[in-house]
Amino acid sequence: MPLGDDASARQAQLFVTLQLLLAIDAVELRPALEQASRLIAEPLVADAVDVFLYDPPTDSLVAVAWSDATIGPRQQATGLDRLPLTGGGPTVEVFRSGRSLITGQADREPGARPELTKTLAILSVIMCPLRANRSISGVLRAVSRSPDRFSQADLGFLESVARWVGLIARRAELVEEIAQKAVEEGRRQIADEIRRLTHREQEVAILVASGLTNEAIADRLVLVPGTVSNHVEHILRKLGFTRRVQIATWTVQHGLWSPDSAAPE
Repeated sequence: MPLGDDASARQAQLFVTLQLLLAIDAVELRPALEQASRLIAEPLVADAVDVFLYDPPTDSLVAVAWSDATIGPRQQATGLDRLPLTGGGPTVEVFRSGRSLITGQADREPGARPELTKTLAILSVIMCPLRANRSISGVLRAVSRSPDRFSQADLGFLESVARWVGLIARRAELVEEIAQKAVEEGRRQIADEIRRLTHREQEVAILVASGLTNEAIADRLVLVPGTVSNHVEHILRKLGFTRRVQIATWTVQHGLWSPDSAAPE
């Protein structure tokens, strides 16, 4: 194939891959990045493509997605899925420097970990930094068990898609952050709702949800029925309800009682 035709074919592959990357539904981080790694591996004819993201609490690069179902578990078994920045090595250097790397002799790279070539039998590697909001968030890596497998054109291809993978990762992280904030806000609202009732009123509400009458509740809590009646009236007024069944429903919805739980002694 003439050189120009080869370049045109690579551009066509890049265009199609970018379209598919943009179509990824980035709702959850790992599934989105796993889908992206599989899409990238095919045009590169790579044995695997994996994504490392920086984990601030451990100051490490952590593999969160990979295209090959066999390499991932092997990485975990040998500790190659977690690379402390203090340990150095080519992947860490790409993250620190922001410069891409291509090699066809991975076993000869400075700081290369022997497990990469011995356990995973990896010889050819191309790596690019993942960028989001002008900062580097991780490393995108393609590997092959064959020596000198990748070309400069492959490196350019990976650098192009790395920009989009960085955006996918950031977008998925934002979705997860929003979802987590929504859950936390929901919990706060439930806690605030529950705090509208005194501890004794909560006890009465739970027993109402258990189906007990005011007289039975009074026996259980060692109160007179009139006091229980007053508590029920206070609960109805505070919650804006008019019927006992609404109290029972509210108690279940707020996690104070479930049909499988017994009425408290």
